[in-house]
Amino acid sequence: MKYGKVPHLDKEISKIVMGVIPLPTDDHPRAFALLDAYRAAGGNIIDNSYSYGERFAAVMRAYYELHGQDALIRFDKGNHHSANNDEGRRVSKEAIGNDLRGNLERQGTTYSDLYVLHRDDIRVPAGDVVEWLNEHLAAGRVKAFGGSNWRHTRIAEANEYAEKHGLQGFSVSSPNLSLALANEPMWWEALQIDRAGRDWHQRTGFPLFAWSSGGGGFYARVDTDDIRRVYHNETNFARLKRADEMAEKKGVTTPQLALAWTLNQPINVWALIGPNTLEQVEQNAAAVNISLTQQELDWLESGD
Repeated sequence: MKYGKVPHLDKEISKIVMGVIPLPTDDHPRAFALLDAYRAAGGNIIDNSYSYGERFAAVMRAYYELHGQDALIRFDKGNHHSANNDEGRRVSKEAIGNDLRGNLERQGTTYSDLYVLHRDDIRVPAGDVVEWLNEHLAAGRVKAFGGSNWRHTRIAEANEYAEKHGLQGFSVSSPNLSLALANEPMWWEALQIDRAGRDWHQRTGFPLFAWSSGGGGFYARVDTDDIRRVYHNETNFARLKRADEMAEKKGVTTPQLALAWTLNQPINVWALIGPNTLEQVEQNAAAVNISLTQQELDWLESGD
């Protein structure tokens, strides 16, 4: 496993981030086996969200009761919109307090290592969000925070405000970054980072936690209506063909290679994963050891 650090958090964080979504909520022993396999591979951080509901939080609560609340670093998200319209946006002081406390209560923990706003609302000044999050920081409920599906310009705006006012700023950004090019967002306002955002992260070194980092199942040849809607296009099928070819030459699987494409980007990047089996946990963890040159990265993306 490989590790990195983010601002305002002392802990080394594994470059592979486990998601709770694949954990079976009706079979705690099997869920625990997946978490144990991830930790045995060197993983140490779990991605959860208030919007995922109490079932997944109950799995983690039981796991923390067994192993202690510091068994895994908590990447807790909140403030997902309640509806796909302006009235459903939930970036407010009240909503942050509700979801942050709710995450802790559901999981039986006393703090979040990282609290990440699941969505943005550009109508709310970034400085207000910084002020609200610093109140929870002062209360000990969170150690660091960030934004998921926030544009890099908004992250920069928030951190400029924090620096000017002597407050703690954002530590991470979590958009989608993968070799699979999206036709349209997978979900409402789900952000696939653009070239300008990638350049900003490369220039600043600001940490990026990439969701659906391996292509959301496309490179594993998962076939669903959503994958066909979002990822079926000529560009991606050409990339899939090149990924198959390179994976065979390197003696790895195509999903591993797609994950390695994200992890080898010239930015400070982590990859969020959603394995369903012990074998997938092991294969995902092993992807950190696949090294790709810039020429290989470019060839996989463009064929040049």
